[in-house]
Amino acid sequence: MNYPCRLLSSLLAGLMLLNLTACTDPAATAKDSNRPPSSTFFPDKDMMTIGVYYYPEAWPESQWARDFANMRKLNMEFVHMGEFAWGLYEPEEGKYNLDWLDRAVALAAKAGLKVVLCTPSATPPVWLAENHPEILMVDAKGRRMVHGSREQANWSAPLYRQYVEKINTQLAQRFGKNPAVVGWQIDNELSHYGRVFSYDEFSRARFQAWLKQKYGTIANLNRDWGNSFWSQLYQNFEQVRIPNQEELVATPNPHALLDFERWFADEAAGYIRFQAATLRQHSRNQWVTTNYMANNRDVDPARNRQDLDLITWTTYPVHGENFGQNWPLGFRLGNAASLGFMHDFTRTLNGHEGVMELQPGQVNWGETNPQPLPGAVHMWIMHAFGSGAKLVCSYRFRQPRAGSEMYHYGFVGPDGVTPLPGGLEYAQAMREITELRKLRKPNATMPARLAARRTAFLYNVDNRFDLDNHPSTNRWSTLVHMFWYYGALKSLNCPVDVISESQDFSQYPFLVAPAYQLLDKALVARWTTYVQNGGHLVLSTRTGQKDRRGMLWEGPWGMPVLDLIGARFGDRPFDMLPSPVKGKVAFAGKSYEWGTWAEVLVPNAGTTALAKYADQFYAGSTGVITRKLGKGTVTYVGVESSNGDLERDVLRSVYAAANVAVEALPDQFIVNWRDGFWVATNFTASKQKVPAPEGAKLLVGTRELEPGGVAVWQE
Repeated sequence: MNYPCRLLSSLLAGLMLLNLTACTDPAATAKDSNRPPSSTFFPDKDMMTIGVYYYPEAWPESQWARDFANMRKLNMEFVHMGEFAWGLYEPEEGKYNLDWLDRAVALAAKAGLKVVLCTPSATPPVWLAENHPEILMVDAKGRRMVHGSREQANWSAPLYRQYVEKINTQLAQRFGKNPAVVGWQIDNELSHYGRVFSYDEFSRARFQAWLKQKYGTIANLNRDWGNSFWSQLYQNFEQVRIPNQEELVATPNPHALLDFERWFADEAAGYIRFQAATLRQHSRNQWVTTNYMANNRDVDPARNRQDLDLITWTTYPVHGENFGQNWPLGFRLGNAASLGFMHDFTRTLNGHEGVMELQPGQVNWGETNPQPLPGAVHMWIMHAFGSGAKLVCSYRFRQPRAGSEMYHYGFVGPDGVTPLPGGLEYAQAMREITELRKLRKPNATMPARLAARRTAFLYNVDNRFDLDNHPSTNRWSTLVHMFWYYGALKSLNCPVDVISESQDFSQYPFLVAPAYQLLDKALVARWTTYVQNGGHLVLSTRTGQKDRRGMLWEGPWGMPVLDLIGARFGDRPFDMLPSPVKGKVAFAGKSYEWGTWAEVLVPNAGTTALAKYADQFYAGSTGVITRKLGKGTVTYVGVESSNGDLERDVLRSVYAAANVAVEALPDQFIVNWRDGFWVATNFTASKQKVPAPEGAKLLVGTRELEPGGVAVWQE
């Protein structure tokens, strides 16, 4: 059969499957009633375990036993294998070779290591690409990808899913009941790197089916996408294309783009769910996860919260970026807010989270690839421990001798035996955790002073989609805005859970919802009830500007939140300044700079103006307000400061008004609590004193921490 005929045949097959798989319910689950609860996979007494990636296929088999033994000498408890090995698993179509992996698993178990195996769907073999090019991605310029790298396959191609199911079935049947194998990772960093989407006919057809299920009629889609603008009206769903700037003269329809990103997140979730279901058909005592990319906006872990036993993610804190919060060492230490946010987000999804891919030292694919500060690797691991992680794993054990990542550190050098600094820091962390296990106090409860300031941070990826797609100023960064608030909460030493709207607000004394641009009246009603019952709500700039479709309200600016916040917006509701211009805003006798976004608020009677603009043509107007409502309070911060200081000080005032004591930790100096242990990690560029009571015994570290230092104590 020639290629066009194969494509048509595959497309027809895909269309037949659309009603089953295109529009998956994000709450759907691949779990079954016969599986044990996830807590049995991750016993509380172990707290956290540490392991490392290994690629036996890259090294002589005669060295495997030595390498596994050396992993145990570095205190590792598990080894991760097989994510990129499809070409070895199935060298020819339908001819499987898993004996070598059997031998590797057996040798790992003999060395005292547990094993995590992976589905190899990130790296399809060459014969699959050559025999079925229709399974390959098509980029925005219409170019079909080829074999020679990774992630070149298209998840939406039904034929590709069939081949993925076949190889996963072979692996699960072979290892699903092997006692040495404790878990599975699905795919690898599922996101298509660099925001690269596939614009092929399968993806288009599945996107169209998703739209048809959502809207029912093309008239509804035209209405909700505002297609009368620029005469973008469609006559049927088959005319709708994936929004693609490369084939459009002007900008894509923002409502179409928002729906495409929602579809893509659903499509990725369905792909994970389908693989999890295959694995679980043949295993009963092994956990299942996938490693999301940290703070990635395209693939949403919340959509698979019920499908996975453990939510894990990838992070490389040091790869050439710098961070103003901990200048001049941010490029060697990473950013505590970025790491902490992912821990506090993924932990709340199903109670079990971890870092599946954490760098062991210098990497090779960033812009400059600096060395991490000595101690930084150990600090990241212990920060994960303090955040409640169940697992940390590092990429990789041996520095490779070939391929695209030859200059990427491992635990040991390319000779396989010389320990590198990061490997020794991993060994140190696992040694410390082993000792801490002996001191763990079962059923330890959070100290009352911490529980009083428990804070929920409300996050919805749809808001991030819309804010990023329509920023209105090149100074706007949704992540930066979020991290100003998250970082401020951590500097006040507030326990933070990053939650979604589906979760209960009432268990938290404080709720922060930054830049919550897309909402509906039902959410505002929930916020109102939360506050009336005694909760303290903090909203920030851009909140409530649009409905869930991404449309402005047919009414006053920010219409749904006006009664809640006790104010209206001015005739010119917001302003933004070109770089490097900065404005001034005053709060509590202190002056702050801003430049990205500022809103002019007109408080109602009974609403208190907290901050006022000191310049621009609206000098004297209000930028921050607060009001009492029932038993609680609502605070609205209408301006983003240039360095997050205003956000921190306003939050401090909210806790003070509620008579809840908070702390004053330096930004990027983190103190977490878990299992009765206090864990301090110093991401700052200077020495910091550990806030342990005089009588507390330090179990790790000293009372004064160097940059990259760690301290652990019990009270």
